[in-house]
Amino acid sequence: MVSTFVRNEKYKLLATLIIASFFLFFWIKGPLQQTLEIINLETEETEYAKPIMVGEKSINQDGYGTVEDQETHGYGHGLILDKKGEEHDFAMLGNDEEAFSKSEEAAEKVLAHARELLGKDAELELKATSEMYYVAANDGSNMLYIESRGIVQGIRGYAGPVHIGLFVSEGGTIRSVHHISSKETESYLQKIQRTGFYAQFEDIKISGEHEVDAVSGATLTTEAIAETATALISFSSDEPLANFATLDSIDAFSVEAKLTWWWILHISVIFLIFLYGYLKRIKKSKRAIIILSALSVLYIGFFLNNSFTYISFIHPFVGTSVSSLVGLYALFTLLGAIWGKNTYCKYVCPFGNVQRLILQITPKKATAKFPLSNKWIKRARGAITVVLIVGVLIGLRNWSNYELFPDLFGLDFASAWLFVSLATVLMTIRYPMIWCRLLCPTGSVLDFISDVVNYKPKRR
Repeated sequence: MVSTFVRNEKYKLLATLIIASFFLFFWIKGPLQQTLEIINLETEETEYAKPIMVGEKSINQDGYGTVEDQETHGYGHGLILDKKGEEHDFAMLGNDEEAFSKSEEAAEKVLAHARELLGKDAELELKATSEMYYVAANDGSNMLYIESRGIVQGIRGYAGPVHIGLFVSEGGTIRSVHHISSKETESYLQKIQRTGFYAQFEDIKISGEHEVDAVSGATLTTEAIAETATALISFSSDEPLANFATLDSIDAFSVEAKLTWWWILHISVIFLIFLYGYLKRIKKSKRAIIILSALSVLYIGFFLNNSFTYISFIHPFVGTSVSSLVGLYALFTLLGAIWGKNTYCKYVCPFGNVQRLILQITPKKATAKFPLSNKWIKRARGAITVVLIVGVLIGLRNWSNYELFPDLFGLDFASAWLFVSLATVLMTIRYPMIWCRLLCPTGSVLDFISDVVNYKPKRR
């Protein structure tokens, strides 16, 4: 018995060392997949090495194909010995986004979005440079409208790129910033809108360095929006902005979204909840648990809506950085799984605590035993988790929105997912803690870690 205890303690210490090293490495170095920034690129063209469009079979009128097209159709030959396919005319290669920025579809969308934002009666004129389409407002407002899709690449939010539109005034300031499209969770986008994040960009000069306040609980998305605005303005600075805006001097433009120091208060509250759950010396009465659950739901859930999920562990591997708040949150969660047998799920998670509070007012006669045994419930949850993690790692980033946490606490009544999340937590009246036991991938990951470090071999 003593030897088993000592072995488990060694496992816990080893797991703590690995996780601490992992945490520090990614906090200092950032995510593994980084997009390299090309500082200067010079090309030399001669009459013998100049990209030209040949024939009438090129993929579009600009002579641009995509890497994806060539990977699919090839150049009429391959490494595998096979029949030579039909030869195709050659064209310059770009990716789908680059091709989009020069397409007729891009022109139509840019004009349609500008009209939608300014109103149907706005006097607008679609214009183009050699690299992009933009819209000029000729109704006295003296603004240009530009969009990031096809222009800005390599910047990711929580679930991928966030495409935005920008209005720039003739005086050289940003008039407004607008979300155009993304795969971000709808409740996070609503929260960003409600907190006035976009209003912070108004009257920022398109020259020099600037800062805006990131939105706690939607840090990754707001950081991505600021980075995208930076890249879009920088790309457009020579043309069309330089010929449109009047500025005394033009300096390199950047805008950065940073969390205010309030994040320290937020992480301190979260840490204290973890500490309360971990310390075995503190007697945890029923009343205290109810108070703690209510605090979790109100503060972490509705106030912060800071969704901590299994995706937070995957971010460093798919090229997404994490904020200090999320990084420390992840560290506490992992240490709670090692030393506290999943402290997060037992005491901290607002989604789980909503279900616990519901059970407090649910008559015992209303509950029923779930048809599956606990063994098969655990297996089903594990299978769901594996499928989701593999899907996200191979590029299906919208699968990261599987968790219903943000939908419940976002209270977006226009979203059907709010009602799905409400129905899910209300199912706990019939089947207690049904989400946590059967459907939650975060709980599955944390329980797996806890089971590994607390493993006890069966005696024969």
